[in-house]
Amino acid sequence: MKTNVLRKTENTWEPSVMSAEEAMEWLDGKGISYELCDTPVPVTGNRVNCGKPLDSGEQTIDDYYYLPKSVVGLHPLLEIPAQGNSMTEGDIEEGDLLQTEIGATPSDGDTVIADVNREHTAKVIFTDNKNRHWLIPRNRDYDAIELTEDMEVRITGVVRNIVKKSVRCPYGECMAAVNRTLAKRQQQGDVFQRLTKAVKEGNLLFWASSSWAVVYCVARDCCGYEGSMKEFEQKAMTMTLPTTFEHVCTRGAVQRTISNHPYMRLHIDKWKENGASLREIVLKEFLRKLLL
Repeated sequence: MKTNVLRKTENTWEPSVMSAEEAMEWLDGKGISYELCDTPVPVTGNRVNCGKPLDSGEQTIDDYYYLPKSVVGLHPLLEIPAQGNSMTEGDIEEGDLLQTEIGATPSDGDTVIADVNREHTAKVIFTDNKNRHWLIPRNRDYDAIELTEDMEVRITGVVRNIVKKSVRCPYGECMAAVNRTLAKRQQQGDVFQRLTKAVKEGNLLFWASSSWAVVYCVARDCCGYEGSMKEFEQKAMTMTLPTTFEHVCTRGAVQRTISNHPYMRLHIDKWKENGASLREIVLKEFLRKLLL
């Protein structure tokens, strides 16, 4: 399997797309379970109403969607587009595809596709304590539909899954995210330049690699550093420090120290009253003075 995820074109880098075989090999290597979607499921052109029932008419097949055999089950599975807003509190929105097991017997609380007097609707089926049968919307603006003997009612199928359409993210939203990341990266770069200078000046105040937990907390509370402890350790380990600097940051030092000293999860102003040692207070105040 290819290990590179980027390929070089004439002027830039572009993502490399795995083949199906490479993707399955990658998933196997990561120990991630998956199932091959090799069973065709028809997508109907008819929409089922999530609101007032619509005339059911005849079913038309617009397309086919492939799912694993284990998902399809014993009964035929249709994907029916939803329309309306009566099921929004059940996470069904207009345009969603309702994977419906045709001919399955519903239980109370199941979302079903029901044919009521030859009109289709998607609702929750329910029988109350007086043995009355209802179709319940998942939107409080809609009333429940009581099913009575004078109605012609058939359950087309039980909704097993809701397929959300993946919407392409707008260019402007993507660029905004990139710009925020670049700005944060620049800010963190400035923070580490200042931290490096402060650490050099406070060399004699460091007593062990665990001292770097204090540096991390000062960066967090005084400089707005938002990276993880692991990221901080990686950057601290690459700091350009004098060869005489004895207690450099080591992998896991910050994480272990903070996990063993709960007060370090608090703001540094609360350390003293929660049991911080004198040397921690001295280093913390020294760094804060230089960084602010």
